[in-house]
Amino acid sequence: MGSALKLVIAGILSVTAAASWFAPVSAAPAQGETVYYKAGFSYGPVDASVRSRIEGKSYRKNSNIALDELRYVRVLYCGFDGETKAGELIVNQEIAEDIVEIFYDLYQHPYPIQEISLIDKYDADDERSMRANNTSAFNYRPISGSSTLSKHAYGMAIDINPRINPYVRGAEIQPENGSAYTQRDPRKCEGKYREQMIQKGDYVYRLFREHGFTWGGDWASLKDYQHFEK
Repeated sequence: MGSALKLVIAGILSVTAAASWFAPVSAAPAQGETVYYKAGFSYGPVDASVRSRIEGKSYRKNSNIALDELRYVRVLYCGFDGETKAGELIVNQEIAEDIVEIFYDLYQHPYPIQEISLIDKYDADDERSMRANNTSAFNYRPISGSSTLSKHAYGMAIDINPRINPYVRGAEIQPENGSAYTQRDPRKCEGKYREQMIQKGDYVYRLFREHGFTWGGDWASLKDYQHFEK
């Protein structure tokens, strides 16, 4: 083979390799595959180790939602102390991509969140989790004061900084230690973290709305300031 032909072949191979390297990766991951969105941000199936932590707590055998319909999400976030922390959530597979994108944006902003732990840390007790100001998502439970399943039971809802964004229905306030934050005007609220309260039109509100979520603070019959659902 002549030297000129060798050079041509080498050039073709070089171009082919480069094209392969820069070719876009399919946006649709294989079923059961963990998706790494950014460093520290991923979502994937609920594996055996996570399953052992949630069975009998946030997840109970039922005919409405299967474990393989849920995704385990890892995120980074900026704590109230300004330090970077690692958090974990469980959500429905339908919103897993939305959630990692939203929390990546919140981390870049940066938007302070006190804690992001699976609600199983609090034995799936919503009141305990809210009192700790823990941001969480999946919990197989009914709507407060109802027998109807909550959107949380399907992994289609998330509560952000719930103590400073309480659930308010008449005289009922959840969590009880969030009562100072029922006053939503930061100029009048006496809560320490009043500047972190979610407000209609603010960065968090707009971000979730852009991803197709509705906010409980917009509801007429009650106000659930912590709650976003899809």
